[in-house]
Amino acid sequence: MHTHYSKILTKAKQAFIKREYAQSLKLLSYAHVLSEEHSNASKDSQNSEDSKEFLELKTLCALTDMALEHEEEARALFEYYQVIYKKNQKNSKESPEEIILSMIDNFDQNIYALNLAIAHLENIEIDKNDGILYKDFEILEKEIGFKEAFTDLMFSTKIIFTNKNEFLFFMQNLVKYGFKDVAINYFENIGNIVYFDKDFAKLYQKILQNS
Repeated sequence: MHTHYSKILTKAKQAFIKREYAQSLKLLSYAHVLSEEHSNASKDSQNSEDSKEFLELKTLCALTDMALEHEEEARALFEYYQVIYKKNQKNSKESPEEIILSMIDNFDQNIYALNLAIAHLENIEIDKNDGILYKDFEILEKEIGFKEAFTDLMFSTKIIFTNKNEFLFFMQNLVKYGFKDVAINYFENIGNIVYFDKDFAKLYQKILQNS
């Protein structure tokens, strides 16, 4: 059962990647039937391997179903799932499947929070005493370079961003100029909402893959 089951899951993933979501759901439905049959025939259907297989199947079903209405967000999560699945998250209390399922469960809430955060960045009334505007940081960067400018400010002054693109470009430069750990810390402080923005998700996946 395991070999045939694994082949079906692989085909379902390939269909997802090709954006053939109806075909992916059809294959996953068949895999679910095989899983049920195996569970009924097995005397020890609750062993850890079966549990992991069930979680993987449930995760793929949830992602594919999500892709029917929110394709880009589902694909961003699928790519993130592949990254953490390969890394195996040995130091995490949750499995990769549990992490993704939790994020899907909170999808609506996270999307709302992300939209609020972006709107806040775009409309915020800035108090210059709180730090330096990103556009002013760019002026300093042109004079002495990004690495030197950031090093001079990182322990003393907060950089204030007024829109998403400023923050994204800044994060890309952090990675480019050797401040990868700082970038990861930024992502961790932002929280899960970042994974539902394809631009930030893509950058975060790149950082994890190069870790």
